[in-house]
Amino acid sequence: MKKPLFAIGAIAILAIAYWLISPLFIVTTVNETVKDLPNEGVGSIVMSRGDFTDGEPGHHAAGTAVLLKYTDGNYAVRFEDDFEVTNGPDLFVYFGRDGVYDKNARISNLKASKGGQNYMVPKEIDASRYDELWIWCRAFSVKFGAAKLLPS
Repeated sequence: MKKPLFAIGAIAILAIAYWLISPLFIVTTVNETVKDLPNEGVGSIVMSRGDFTDGEPGHHAAGTAVLLKYTDGNYAVRFEDDFEVTNGPDLFVYFGRDGVYDKNARISNLKASKGGQNYMVPKEIDASRYDELWIWCRAFSVKFGAAKLLPS
């Protein structure tokens, strides 16, 4: 009776360990272009842009982020082709302001740890209220990187 429980426990521990550790060794890449954004035909202007900086020690981030506003009032976030971040579990893209991420301003899960990628901002988020984009690990509440957005 103890052997099956031990086996189930060992499998569960191994699965959790793989989920937590494997992203550190896996690089995922996306190569979306600005033309891949669904609202691109509407017309947009660059509201702000910024360069990613590292998060907590051991978490590297680099590349350029751009905030776009469409003529229909919607917003999109673009990480340019030079974007890269240390991969990890449970990574998401959030808005932040003045050095603090806003847990209520989650844009999306991070698509990949490297390459150009696009995110439509949910309509319930007022992107004009924020001056930063964050890569945040929800599982461990750790900042992997952030970009300070400056008006273009």
